[in-house]
Order: sequence, then C-alpha cells, then structure tokens
Amino acid sequence: MRASEKIAARLAVAGLAFALGPCGAFAQERKDPGEIRGLKLGQRAADMSLDGFGEFSCGGNGGPSRQPIEDWSEYLKCKPEPGGLREVAVRFDDSEEYVGKALDDPLYTRRRGTRVAGHPVILSVLFDDAGLARGIRFLSDPRGDGPERRMAHLLRLAVMERYGPNGWNCVDSPPAEGETPVGGVFVKQKCEKKTDERVLTVQAQFLRRPGQADIDPVTKVYRPGQFDSWTRVEIMDPKFTPK
Repeated sequence: MRASEKIAARLAVAGLAFALGPCGAFAQERKDPGEIRGLKLGQRAADMSLDGFGEFSCGGNGGPSRQPIEDWSEYLKCKPEPGGLREVAVRFDDSEEYVGKALDDPLYTRRRGTRVAGHPVILSVLFDDAGLARGIRFLSDPRGDGPERRMAHLLRLAVMERYGPNGWNCVDSPPAEGETPVGGVFVKQKCEKKTDERVLTVQAQFLRRPGQADIDPVTKVYRPGQFDSWTRVEIMDPKFTPK
C-alpha cells in the first residue's frame, strides 16, 4: 500500500467507524452495533428498525432501483438473485438535507445523502426467503461529484482498516488491453477475508479504459471524469449457503 493511500485510509476509517460501528474502547461500552447504522447479519426483516432509513425499493445490484416497497418486511416482493437472496435497497434519511437546502444552511448538508466513510454509496440488504438478513452490500455511487468519483477507490482501504488489516487475501489483476493508470496509479483489486462472523469481499478499480483520456486526442480539450473509480463491498453471513 502506498504511503498516500495509508494516510487516506487512516483519515477515512474514523468516519467509517461511525457508519459501520465503533471499535476499540467504544466497542467495550456498547453491544454489537452491527455493520452500518445498526444493520446486522441475521436480523429478521420484520424486526429491523426504520429509524434513519427511507426510500425502500428492490435493489438492482448497484444499478437503478426497481419497484418501490414500504419497508424491510416487503422483501418478498423483490425478485431473488441467482444465489437465492432478495435485495432491498435503501437510503439514509436525508430530510435534514432538504431542510438545509430550504434554509440555505450548510450545517445541515455537511454529510448529505447515503455515505460510508464520507463516500456516497448505494446501500442494500440481502434477505433469504425466511426474512433473515444474510448480506449487506454497498457500492460507490457514480452520481457523486468529480472529486468524490476520483476518490471512490479509496473506500476499500477504510473498509479493510475497519475490519482489521490482517487476514485479507488480495489479488491485484494486471491491466487488460488498453487499460492505463490514472496519474500513475492503477488499481484493479479484489480482497477477501473470512471470519466466524462474516465473509467480506472488497473489490476496487481505478484506471482508464480504452478510449478514456483526460485530453481529447483530436481537439486537445480537457475532458474531466475520464476514468473508472469505484469500490464494491459485500458483507455476507457465513452460515448462509447459496441455492
């Protein structure tokens, strides 16, 4: 890991601790806080809190959400994925953001939207047919602004720090034909970590695909955002066996 990435990870993990749950001394003072805002593997959909969550829908595996639903308990309305789990997408309650916009008050909008470690994400919970939460998934939201998109691949470092830097099995793939670094940095990585409590998979990418360049080769005009930068995280229940 580069020195600059280590620094970024340490800065981000402080924010991630509040999203994924406290660690260290705080963990001794509280019971299991879950993974994100109290979401825990093994919870029953009917018992899960609605506090702080809104805009429930059937998830699209990181793509556009599908049909709206009322809450967690309507997971059966969502079509199962190939492994048999049903994805319920959700957003953090952003009513304060709307208040802030109405009042033109930046204090309300400082951490707007659905974020993990400061990064905007698309969040969902995966349920089995019996209504048990067997997985939690979050992906970098491509609708972030330019700087947020560029930094999206660094979310992987915060997640890996949060769940302990040891025990990860990481594979760095070489560039495919036409793929190039961005500012000298190339990331195409998949990491996994298995414990008795969870199976973690973290994938990230930061590169330019064929045809992407910050300067148009014909017009010589600067083209912002010509890169791929994202992180995908899945936290799965090791007791669940896919169909």
